[in-house]
Amino acid sequence: MNIRFLLVLSLAGTACAQVNLESRHLDRLSPKVREFVEKYKAEKANKKINSDAQKRKVVLKSDVLGRKVNRGQVQDSTVYLVEDVVEPRMEVTVADLSVEDVDIEPISAQYSYNGEKKEENFLLNGKKIDKKSFFKKTEDWEKRRIKKQKPLKQSYRAFLTPTEMENKLLSSEDIYIEDGDFGTDVNSMSRLTYTPGYGSYVEDFATIPEAINISQINYAHADGYKGKDIGIYYYDKACANVSQILIPSKHRAMDCGTDPRPHATAVVNILQRIAPDATIYGYNENNLLGDIAGPAKPQSFSPQIYIGTASLGKYNDKGEITDSYDVIDAAYDNYIYTHGVTEFLAAGNFSPDRQSRQTVKSPGKAVNAITVGAMNPLQRTNSSGAYGYFYMPYSNYINSEIGNAKPEIMNIGNFYDVGFVGYDGYFDGTSAATPYTAAMAADLMTKHPFFKGHPEMVKPVFLTTTLGNTIGSRDTDGGAVLGIPAYNLMASNKSFSGYLKNYSDDKLDKALTFDMNGVVAGEKYKLAVSWLVKGSTVQKLKKIPLNLLVTVAQPNGNSMTYLILTFSNDYTRQNLVVPFTVLYTGTVRVTISRLGNNLAPKDPITIGYHMALQP
Repeated sequence: MNIRFLLVLSLAGTACAQVNLESRHLDRLSPKVREFVEKYKAEKANKKINSDAQKRKVVLKSDVLGRKVNRGQVQDSTVYLVEDVVEPRMEVTVADLSVEDVDIEPISAQYSYNGEKKEENFLLNGKKIDKKSFFKKTEDWEKRRIKKQKPLKQSYRAFLTPTEMENKLLSSEDIYIEDGDFGTDVNSMSRLTYTPGYGSYVEDFATIPEAINISQINYAHADGYKGKDIGIYYYDKACANVSQILIPSKHRAMDCGTDPRPHATAVVNILQRIAPDATIYGYNENNLLGDIAGPAKPQSFSPQIYIGTASLGKYNDKGEITDSYDVIDAAYDNYIYTHGVTEFLAAGNFSPDRQSRQTVKSPGKAVNAITVGAMNPLQRTNSSGAYGYFYMPYSNYINSEIGNAKPEIMNIGNFYDVGFVGYDGYFDGTSAATPYTAAMAADLMTKHPFFKGHPEMVKPVFLTTTLGNTIGSRDTDGGAVLGIPAYNLMASNKSFSGYLKNYSDDKLDKALTFDMNGVVAGEKYKLAVSWLVKGSTVQKLKKIPLNLLVTVAQPNGNSMTYLILTFSNDYTRQNLVVPFTVLYTGTVRVTISRLGNNLAPKDPITIGYHMALQP
């Protein structure tokens, strides 16, 4: 019998890949996992044979010429002593951020509403259409898209060796591997530990009825728009205590666990006070954070899930909050991009023991989401004599590493209500401001179903319809829109909205032009444009991969008078907000085009816009 000795590494067949693995692959490992892999590779390079190796005999099933050996015949075969290297293993989360494009024709739609005349007009692919036919055709298009859309990949936990991790990274550029040493905490505050001291700031609390009046939600309720046929999902540490919420029959505990928490209960009570006819679906954070960002098939729920809200923030294994655009942020961006769920995420509250700067927490860094900060509910006069709303001193506002302006929206963050059991009736923080804003969107969608399933339009609605002034702005890098959102401006005002969905890269090279008819000379408007991008693309580039040029003009005889020209040119902005005054009664023409192409992806792009008359 011919006996030979062979050293077989676990990396067999991929040794070259390991040697040549580029840093761009290692960049898809979280810092702790990367340290684990590189440490093993360094140790391996200094040892020819692993001291922990295990030897075993292997009988070759053919002779040295490759001829098959008869069963039981070993005298002319070769027996190898094989030494397997024992690699260490680490428990990790493997996330696949790939998003498959859908082969379907693009669609464009426009909706105008005149609150004074109660008039609605619909256009589909540039042609006027009646309301019933509009929703029938757009719903049919969406059903076809969903049928063709491949599901997002679910992340999973596994114990992997360095070699197995590298093989997974090499298999797909959308694979990311993270250690599991992270956690989440709630973004509510404790009145007992809060110390006022923000200049001349005085902390105020509003009852829910007071807040409803401040935000003009009383108009929605008076007209019967209370979130009917809208599904809202939230995730929290556990489930709301059904015996302590306002409308138990409208709450569905999908996967919330069995341990009721005051925080979840307070979140649900805010949702149900602002949108009492909405159906609330509760989820446990461990299900969503360890999986994808939301329910896998939001369209399958009855009523359908159109809105998500999350008041939790992520911190790393050292208990710190970083400024990195993380995998969970990218997962949320993929989810919004794929499913059309409008996500409201908390900006987070400042924790001096965990933060050196007031960085927005993950998943609030998600580009496609609407991230919410907190404001004082009442306007005050500061020492300089300015009158307006104050940013709450605890509310995070500093952008992430990709520079995206967060939060986009600031809303009322201090509430008093007997329904806040466990908080002595007080519930504040971005934990409170976020579901409050989400519920406002539910009331909006009840009155204007046009916005259902279109986060690219809901964000511009919130960006263009705010009340009051903001003083003492703390958002030094240009994020949050001044003032607080006002329902009546959103839903009962004179406005123009639209979207362009599944538009390819080459179409963005050409200007997309559309007219908004019915404007009157002297009217003041705000136009906001927002677009959805894949989280996987943002994660790879660490930038928002699109710059847009937006112009607003009016026909004037045989020429055009330009009212505004603005653009995003630094690959950090994902929305544009432009105020202007109408010069001539008649038509406003808006043109959107891509600006430059050095980072433009081949991903299909969805663009939304909203133009609202200002008070």
